[in-house]
Order: sequence, then structure tokens, then C-alpha cells
Amino acid sequence: MVHSTIELLLLLLLLLVYFVHGNEYYDKNIEGMCNFYKGNWVYDQSYPLYDISKCPFIEKEFDCLNNGRPDHYFLKYRWQPISCNLPRFSGGEMLSKLKGKNIMFVGDSLSLNEWQSLTCMLHVSLPNAKYTSIRTGGLSTFTFPEYKVKLMFSRNAFLVDMVNTSNGTILKLNSIQAGNLWKGIDVLIFNTWHWWLHTGRKQPGRKKIVVLSCGLILL
Repeated sequence: MVHSTIELLLLLLLLLVYFVHGNEYYDKNIEGMCNFYKGNWVYDQSYPLYDISKCPFIEKEFDCLNNGRPDHYFLKYRWQPISCNLPRFSGGEMLSKLKGKNIMFVGDSLSLNEWQSLTCMLHVSLPNAKYTSIRTGGLSTFTFPEYKVKLMFSRNAFLVDMVNTSNGTILKLNSIQAGNLWKGIDVLIFNTWHWWLHTGRKQPGRKKIVVLSCGLILL
């Protein structure tokens, strides 16, 4: 799960690189554009980008090393596109380019892990920068006031609305009232992991999910 989370976070950072730098990293040799997604994982002794012990707000469930993971090699890899070089992560440059923007992760624990990893990368890169961290219900907001940048995490495992009825809990496939939180957000990162998990014996509580025309009912 840790490795897949690192890959997902990397894809997010690739999107942010493109969002921040625009066409600065176009590769003229490949149809005028660099393909960030075609490349290889390469070992880099200078990694990881942050020491987890210097991130005071990381949740203990996501602290692999303190939880007993013996190897560190998985932290030493970075993504290398075939046709171009990505700039090394710079927290200060990222926040400056994203000044005044709002970024929101929407999903389950994978999104929480990605959100925490990015906030840790930024905090360790700029340890003296003031920040606030607030949790209200299922919404967590990490803010860098100086840059007016908000990094948010909205816990919403199925993305669509979940309601209780006399027939049980229903996932309303045609309703996303929770999506009101997404309005005005500059960058949205969704995670649909739960939609691929709940089949056969992996269904939560061994409940059966029945597809209906109006939604899914957890029986």
C-alpha cells in the first residue's frame, strides 16, 4: 500500500509541476511536449525529500519507519521521464507559484496519506513558514498564510452521497451533494480506491452490494 501511495503522490506532483510551470518543461523532440508518465524509477541517494521525524503532524498510522518497517530503500527512488528532466522539488517555489490557490484531496485513507505527505514535504522544505491545521468534521485544512495557499483533505470514500433508508444504507449514484465543497477549488485530486475494493470477500463487513437503478444498497 505504501508503494502504491508513493506512486499516486508522484502522479499528483507531476500534475502540479505541469500546473505550476506550464510549458516550461515541454520537450521539442517528442511532438513538442514532454511525456511525464513515460519513464522509470531510478535510485537517488539524495532522497527522500523529507525526514519524517521532522514532520510533527504526521499521523502515527502513516509513519512506516517508527511502526517497524526495517528497510529504507523504497524511499530512495524518484521518477525519471525518458524525454526530459523534472525539477527537484522546491517547497518555496511551489508555494510561490500556487499563491492564492486552493488544492483539495477527495477520497479515503489513500488521499489522507497523499495530503499528509505533501504537507510534510512543504513544511520540511520551509520549516520557518507559519502554518495552521484545522479539522472540521470530514474536512481538514492546512494553510500557509504567507502564501495564501490551502491544502485540504475531504474524507469521502465513495464520492457520491450515502444516505440511510428503511432498506439500509444507499449510495446515491445520481447525487453528489458533498460536491458543494469542491466549488471554487483550483486543483482537485480524486481517489476511487473503494470502488475497486468491495467485491467478493473484500466487501466491508461481508455485506452484499446490490446495484439498483437509483444507486447501490448495502444489505
